[in-house]
Amino acid sequence: MIHLIINPKAGERRTKRKVEKIKKVFSAHGVECTVHETQYAGAAKDIARELTEKDIEAKIVVLGGDGTLHEVLNGVVDPTRCTLGLIPSGTGNDFAKAAGIPKNVKKAAELIATREAKLTDWLDIGDKRCMNVGGLGMDVDVLLRCEEGHKRGKLKYIKSLIVSFIKFNGYEVEYECEGEKHELNGLLVVACNGKQIGGGIKICPVAEMDDGMMDVMAVRCFESKWQTIKAFIMLMTGRVMKYPHKKYYRCKSVKVRPKQSNTVQLDGELYTDLNFEATIRSGLRFYR
Repeated sequence: MIHLIINPKAGERRTKRKVEKIKKVFSAHGVECTVHETQYAGAAKDIARELTEKDIEAKIVVLGGDGTLHEVLNGVVDPTRCTLGLIPSGTGNDFAKAAGIPKNVKKAAELIATREAKLTDWLDIGDKRCMNVGGLGMDVDVLLRCEEGHKRGKLKYIKSLIVSFIKFNGYEVEYECEGEKHELNGLLVVACNGKQIGGGIKICPVAEMDDGMMDVMAVRCFESKWQTIKAFIMLMTGRVMKYPHKKYYRCKSVKVRPKQSNTVQLDGELYTDLNFEATIRSGLRFYR
């Protein structure tokens, strides 16, 4: 039995068509499917908790984006006992791309219906779980600007990104990785399980989601806007590993301490003053 969690109000007609396609694929492969509709903000988390309280080994699939998957991961009782899946239907779909999940609905459903789930890592950050990337810096500044007003989508993200380029001056942070302590004025500091954020910014192209290790990337912020642009170009083109003003660590845990009150993002979801102590966890079964 697959429990499919959907947001019926997200492009209502398109969502209905996608659900019918998914059901048809599952039925063709003899897979039972029950649809659960979210009715309020945070409902996906509550549904996931209820399902795994009744059956700790429940199989839950999200029709949505990184944010809905984040909710479900934070709702399940024990990530090492349940099985999760994702049929991409968000704006950026960053985790889906890193996991090799097809954007096409039928192909993604076929993957779930025909493959065994693979062991996959996740991050514990403070009292939250994170599937893809968590961090702070210009990525958070962009997301905060995206929250202003009512418009959403890639155009709003691009506009917010341009404004952040002009106005963002970095965050003073201390971070400790495997016993080594560092300070910097950061363009961003991120803990990665996946490879990219922001719908294609390749923040850590070498990250693997099943190696039992997290990848930490710390990129220095300069007063020179040219240096910021250069860093961003290297991020967008997947060449950040060659950028000379970055620090890269492959480790089990990291502590990041901003020197002022701060907002962090986990899978694109914003949290204020979250205790950013990140630890890699293993054992989640995920369809990919």
